[in-house]
Amino acid sequence: MEGKVPAIATAGDKRTHKAGSSKSLQKALRILLHLGQSDTEMGVTQLASALNLNKATVHRLLKTMQKFDLIEKNLENEKYRLGLKILELGTRVMHSRTLQSEAHRFLLDLAHRSSESISFAAALSGGVVCLDRVDSPNTVIGIRTPVGARFPAHCTAIGKLVLAYLPEAEVEAIVLSAGLTRFTPFTITRLAQLKENLLQVRQRGYSLDGQELERGLSGVAAPVLARDGRFLAGVGMAGPTLRFRGKELRQKIEQVKETAAKIAATFVNSAPLARVS
Repeated sequence: MEGKVPAIATAGDKRTHKAGSSKSLQKALRILLHLGQSDTEMGVTQLASALNLNKATVHRLLKTMQKFDLIEKNLENEKYRLGLKILELGTRVMHSRTLQSEAHRFLLDLAHRSSESISFAAALSGGVVCLDRVDSPNTVIGIRTPVGARFPAHCTAIGKLVLAYLPEAEVEAIVLSAGLTRFTPFTITRLAQLKENLLQVRQRGYSLDGQELERGLSGVAAPVLARDGRFLAGVGMAGPTLRFRGKELRQKIEQVKETAAKIAATFVNSAPLARVS
């Protein structure tokens, strides 16, 4: 008996699949935005009619968004509303923007005193995002993470610092999404080794990067903590490895920790980044 010949996906099939996924995403976003603009909860039929979509499609997309807590269903009337995850994300964005404006003057001062490049980051959008940075003309950095972009989390001082204060499940999700790319011989490329490093970061209260992203470049980072000990953001410093050794390194660690503490002190009356279980 002849076996079945396996189907081979063509380039056209892949393009069709991508187009379908894109259209589904657009429809889901339309539903999300419409619910956000409505003053009342809405049922499947209402949403389908208002957005001119198929009821089965609306129901399927609502179920998917429910899994991520973007949408909630009122069991009493079978209608839908925005979920708590939307509140969490919105709170994080507003909180981070406030942190950024409060922290900038301290980052400028640290860059001036240390003659190194300074960065400010937090956990947002499933990664470690650069909220602010002040570059020093005395430090030549080949790989610069612009404001709003994500740091390579596993191989930068500030990236590892942020990971160290996240729940283990979030760390694993970020690693799964971004991978553990080897940039230099010193890059951590095993999850078990990374977790051990993150434990050390929490124990000593600061993070180090020894040429893990770029040869000749090292860094240090310290956490900005709320009054209750929750992690708000991280302050990082990067520069030539020759200036991150011995007495100079100890001085830089203290400078970064001092700056992080100053930022925390100005933000002491503000709520920490919301986390909904």
